[in-house]
Amino acid sequence: MISTPEQISCEKKTYRSVWISDVHIGTRHAQVDALLDFLKQIECQYLYLVGDIIDGWQLKSKWHWRDDYNVFIQKLLRKSRKDTQIIYITGNHDEFLEKFININFGGISLAREVIHTAADGKRYLVLHGHQFDGLTQFNRVLEKVGTKLYDWILDFNLHFNRLRRRLGFGYWSLAGYLKYKAKSAVKYITEYEEAMIHMAHKHNVQGVICGHIHRAEMKMMGKVAYLNCGDWVESCTALVEDFDGNIQLIKLHENNAQHTRRGPGSYDSGDGGETDPGTVGTPDHERGGWPGRSPADSGILCIGHEDASAPDYDSGFFL
Repeated sequence: MISTPEQISCEKKTYRSVWISDVHIGTRHAQVDALLDFLKQIECQYLYLVGDIIDGWQLKSKWHWRDDYNVFIQKLLRKSRKDTQIIYITGNHDEFLEKFININFGGISLAREVIHTAADGKRYLVLHGHQFDGLTQFNRVLEKVGTKLYDWILDFNLHFNRLRRRLGFGYWSLAGYLKYKAKSAVKYITEYEEAMIHMAHKHNVQGVICGHIHRAEMKMMGKVAYLNCGDWVESCTALVEDFDGNIQLIKLHENNAQHTRRGPGSYDSGDGGETDPGTVGTPDHERGGWPGRSPADSGILCIGHEDASAPDYDSGFFL
């Protein structure tokens, strides 16, 4: 099903689950103020921080810590005290937190990956995704060079869009444009998405929720849902689940408009995939996998199954 665009509202919205990733606190480009605005307007039962929330690489290289970073952390702690279950999935830029895996900090749980059960019973593997990025795994120096180049592009973006605003034009992303136009970038993204789908099959789930590549996306790949949170350095996007198990992609932009899909030519949203988005996957019980975990799930934290209904495979996610 496809939802219509919605404007940001002064009223708080309540979701069952929210996923955000790639805030990169510690860098100049972390849009924490926009994220705080978003968090003030929503309440949720489960809040997933899907990796690279804190940029340990940048902080180690050059310390950069603003007051709004403290406000963000305080906001998370307040939400955890108000019965929001917060799950922090570690990424490559916040890998320094790996040593604290399975430890609870003020109501915030740390994990490498999680199985989330939606309200309709569908199961999603939640992970940052860097584990299956060949650049991350085999050439850390080259990846850091790429990070420096990305920072330069974001710097250019900042000054370029200030000029556009003065001329009355809206926001435009050079980094997003390059991701969509460069053949090597398209190939990289395609291979990354295929790796995520492979992991979903391995864990016998109906979908995968990830981040890492800073490209928000929702689409079906075969019978598996591929959902990417995007980032909070450029696109300011989040995934949200309602109490029927439907998942939407929310986008916040500089004009304070919030909607679930941009018009033709948007750089960071796909065309919805090749299959009916209402058909998320083959029921686990038809494969002998429902209820309970598959062998691949052993040792993985499972969230949301306590209050989820039996699987309803006629409902889907929103694009």
